[in-house]
Formats: sequence, structure tokens, C-alpha cells
Amino acid sequence: MGSTRFAPFEAVDTGLAVPTMYLASSEAAALLEVVFHEVHHRSSRYVYERDLRKRALAHLLVPRDLWLADLRDPELDRHGILREQVVSSPAEHYPCTRRLARQLHAREIGGRRVDGMLWNSRQAELLDGPEVEVCVVFGDGLASGRGSWALTGPGVRNLFEGPGRLLVDAVAAELDAVVLSAP
Repeated sequence: MGSTRFAPFEAVDTGLAVPTMYLASSEAAALLEVVFHEVHHRSSRYVYERDLRKRALAHLLVPRDLWLADLRDPELDRHGILREQVVSSPAEHYPCTRRLARQLHAREIGGRRVDGMLWNSRQAELLDGPEVEVCVVFGDGLASGRGSWALTGPGVRNLFEGPGRLLVDAVAAELDAVVLSAP
């Protein structure tokens, strides 16, 4: 939904919108990439409850091995590309990074069609923790849509109350951010 680093874009071959899903290797990283994406040292330290109501945290089983274009730091370094040019560029450069996603969506690497892109989360670095991998998956090459990937572990967590909200509050405290009830 909305305007993200690697979506929306249309497929080169059909011109149709390509569905995408962002995945993270940890719950905190997922929250950092979405709920707390704009909370950092150069911006406000606020998140609004109304935004939490629109989101959930889902634990999913990936339906098959994914073939992902590698945009992690060592691979970017190997090609002489700065991460600021791709995976940590400011929002005004999202049209450029979406063009990259569109081009990769249309490619094969190693004889296989690219399912998405994998990178090191800049957002997770805000917590001064270890590197965390995140990815975007192109949904048109996989079973996509609500309910098409099997749930695992705790399933889906509401972020407005219960265990999901406790996690939101813990990440907010780590970031010295505040969850506000009204804008």
C-alpha cells in the first residue's frame, strides 16, 4: 500500500501493477521498516495510534525458496554502489528506486526469474543492533493476496493492543519515540 522505496510499479511486459510484500527477519525490524520508518534523529519522534490500527504483524511461511536480487552491503560494495543510492536513499528518490525494482522484476539472474530484492535494514541500525535482512517480494510470481501464505508461530498480531502493542511500545522506548493518540 502507498508509496514505498520499491513500489508501486508496473510490469515491463504487461503494464499491470505488480503487487509487493515487504518482509523482515525479525518482528522489531518489521516494525522499524513500517511503523517507525520516519522516526530517526532528523525527524519527529512520534508515531500515531491511528496508524497502528491500519497495520498488523504477521508471521508467515514463505511458500517456496525465493530468488532475490542481493542489495546487501557487501554486494553493493562489490559493484561500487553506495547504499545511499539504493536502499537508504531519501523518499524524494523513490521514483528512481522503483525503476530499479521494475527492471529487476523483468530480469532473470542465474537463469531464474527474480522474486524480489534483499537488503540490510538501515532502519534496524537505529537500534544499534546487528544487521537485519529485509526484502520486498514481487507477488505476481508467487501465490499472493490476503490469506495465500500460511501463518506460523503467533500468527497475526494487532498493533493497537495486546502483545503487538507491547512490542510497539518496546521499540518506541528503544528509539526514544512516543506513540500519540491524536495528531
